[in-house]
Amino acid sequence: MSQKAHQSYIKIVEGADTALFMVHGIMSTPRHFDFILPYIPSDVSVCNILLDGHGAKVSDFSNTSMKRWKAQVLSHLSELSKTHSKILVIGYSLGTLLTLELAEKFKEIKSMVLLNPPLKVFVRPVMIKRSLKFSFNKLNHEDIVELATYNDISVKLTPYLWQYIPTIPRFLELLKLCRDTRPKAKNLGIPAHVFFGKKDELVSTKSSKYFENNKNTAVHIYEVSGHFYYEDEFKSQVIECVNDFFSTLDKR
Repeated sequence: MSQKAHQSYIKIVEGADTALFMVHGIMSTPRHFDFILPYIPSDVSVCNILLDGHGAKVSDFSNTSMKRWKAQVLSHLSELSKTHSKILVIGYSLGTLLTLELAEKFKEIKSMVLLNPPLKVFVRPVMIKRSLKFSFNKLNHEDIVELATYNDISVKLTPYLWQYIPTIPRFLELLKLCRDTRPKAKNLGIPAHVFFGKKDELVSTKSSKYFENNKNTAVHIYEVSGHFYYEDEFKSQVIECVNDFFSTLDKR
């Protein structure tokens, strides 16, 4: 499976009863899930969406809204649920929040894989430094963490920093959703695997406490992984969780 940079990848398999639904993070890209796609069975439908205002200019991102993102996710899940009885949801960052909000609404969602859910946000100084470097085209191609971060950004960056001011409401909306989603994480009623990295530049590992007392969730925390760069063990465990879901479908 493959997809073009910063575009939705949607493959609906005729007659399939199982689907994979994927939602990326804020300013991110569907390409974030590229390491998973080769492991998806050919008889499973895939819906890996590009959120509104992403994959384009800063002004496009400024002019979208959380309301549009929520409506977009709801629309795609509604369509998938009409023809698929079993849905695996994989969310990343903002995508985890948008899908957790709907987890109980759709009985077709049988399991979730949540990557870096931002229930507690902590912006490390290195993230601010990198953001400025990227805006001024100062990427260090030899730094694998920096390169992974840059490749995960779908919004076209600009050195004219004042153009970012209108994006502030999007991040304020994100922070509100972070707070609003915490009770949903505690009370999630379906099986979920939740992944965090101790070097996450944006999400505090204290976010994990909202899942710890939930018998339906398994929390995985990795030493070297960050918000954008995943160590091989992190990726392998995610893929294993996905494979386990598809291998046990008959039992669901």
